[in-house]
Amino acid sequence: MYQKFLDSSFRTKLMLSYFLLSGFIVLILGFVYFETSARNITTNVTDSVTSVLRSNNQLLDNKLTAIQKTVDMIPIDHDLLQTIMNVDTTDSSSLLRADRSITKILYRYFGNMEEVYASQIMTQNYAYGSTDRMYIPVKPFYSSPLATTAVEAEGATQWIPAYSYADTFHQQDLKRGSYEFSSLFAVVKQLHLTALDDAGTFHTLPEGKEKPILILNFRPDLLKGGFEDYAARSGFAHLSYGMIHDKNGMVMSSDRQQQVGEPVADWLKDAITSEQGMKMVNVKGQSILLVYEAMKTTGWVSYIAIPMEDVLGHLSTIRTYTVFFLGFMMLVAVILAYLLSVYISKPITDMKQAMKVMEKGHFDIRIPVRGYDELGDLVIRFNQMNEKIKDLIEENYKSRLRAKESELMALNLQLNPHFLYNTLTTMYWIALEHKQQELGQLIISLAEMLQITTRNKNDTWSLETDLNWLEKYIYIMQNRFEDKFTVEYDIDPILLQVEVPKLFLQPFVENSIIHGFAEMESGGLIRITAWIEKQLVCFKVEDNGLGIQEEHIRRIQAGEIRSTGIKNVDRRVRLLYGMDYGVTLHSPAGKGTFVLIRIGEIHRSNQMTPIQ
Repeated sequence: MYQKFLDSSFRTKLMLSYFLLSGFIVLILGFVYFETSARNITTNVTDSVTSVLRSNNQLLDNKLTAIQKTVDMIPIDHDLLQTIMNVDTTDSSSLLRADRSITKILYRYFGNMEEVYASQIMTQNYAYGSTDRMYIPVKPFYSSPLATTAVEAEGATQWIPAYSYADTFHQQDLKRGSYEFSSLFAVVKQLHLTALDDAGTFHTLPEGKEKPILILNFRPDLLKGGFEDYAARSGFAHLSYGMIHDKNGMVMSSDRQQQVGEPVADWLKDAITSEQGMKMVNVKGQSILLVYEAMKTTGWVSYIAIPMEDVLGHLSTIRTYTVFFLGFMMLVAVILAYLLSVYISKPITDMKQAMKVMEKGHFDIRIPVRGYDELGDLVIRFNQMNEKIKDLIEENYKSRLRAKESELMALNLQLNPHFLYNTLTTMYWIALEHKQQELGQLIISLAEMLQITTRNKNDTWSLETDLNWLEKYIYIMQNRFEDKFTVEYDIDPILLQVEVPKLFLQPFVENSIIHGFAEMESGGLIRITAWIEKQLVCFKVEDNGLGIQEEHIRRIQAGEIRSTGIKNVDRRVRLLYGMDYGVTLHSPAGKGTFVLIRIGEIHRSNQMTPIQ
């Protein structure tokens, strides 16, 4: 499989790469979108439930706070104090009058409070208050935890969590039937009656007088508040809610009526660890979102529990849409990958076709440039290469023609360097016969220069050979300029066998003679120095001539002056040894010329041309 991929075309590789990359990105985006949707849905549900809990608790807190404030006003009611003080517990008519009076007092305080299911004031002898909704038997009441809690609180208001009417007041017959006050919660308060009359006189219950107990009963439905509405409109089929006394107490209110008055479930105990919060709990293998918050007035805890299956129920639709979206995007990715691969690989395909045409010897083909990116630059260079190949072929053809012509010309003339050397030697002997020794020496120097040059066909020779040739050249130039200058050498002997470019010193010596000493009659000095510096060979040619103008030096170095030997030497050195080497030229006006030549690592020469 991998080999098939390697053997496939560049376009196929490119298309597969784009498809895999875009497919990977699309899958990652789909996964992230799905996870983000789930997280956002959970967050939104949590925020919504928290808002419902907070609003419901705030509403209940306001109601219960108002009830508690009203309850706190009962002990200082003057009419109630007078009624309790004046009642004759042995006279039934007195009890009835007191009952009517207390009923009115209770109605005055709680008659407009729909939350209060029933209100009574209990004594050991009588239960005062309306019995329209429910009746509390005296003796069972005083033997119940409600009375005990009120007495022990000594006048403090106490909230009683859910209790069973039948069990608390020993009404076993009621268990067989169904009635609306079967489960209640209540407020109890022992009344330490104290009041001021209209004259401002302070009154209180006499010592030994029984302190009555106020009891307000509420149905658990009160605690449901807005939970029922939220459950109905939320659409969560398995949402549950309720209120508990505390995490170790009992259920006070619940959407499941059978749980009211029962102990709190273990999973709920473990989950509730603070006054408010949100947790994911596992109940019998089912993940449940639990949000809870405690009321400020009573400390009772409201909660809403929703299975995560319900919370994420809408994700099935999102999942379906996501799958369709991913499929569509993958199709788009395939199309785009194909189009991009065709577009990007087009220059390479064109070059491939062009090469096939070039194989047949047609070099006139040109590939259109579609852009100036890397591939566009490659096409441009391909066209340039093709043009150069064409030019080289034409030039090679012309060179062969010229070579043929030159060969024919040489054959016709029968002229070669050996013929020239023999001719110059003959001229030398003729000069000696005519006693022209100076002329003869010039001729033989020229002949030897020709012999040295033609004998060595390489680009380099030994420094000794180069100096041998240079001395003969200097001899000729000294005779030409009638000893206008002298030459000094300072050459390290160890360098004589070092390989150097052929005739690399001659252009600088010639420059000093022709230009440096142009306006001098005598006294010209050329000093040639060679030394080793850090495994490099350095040469210095300096003179005391007129120097060269800076603009002229710049033009020489830039190659603007054609056929200059100085620039040619610099090019040869750089070609042979690298761009870090070459010629450095300095010529302060009127102070002579200084040339430094640096060549690469030392290479010993096998040539042994002696200096004559």
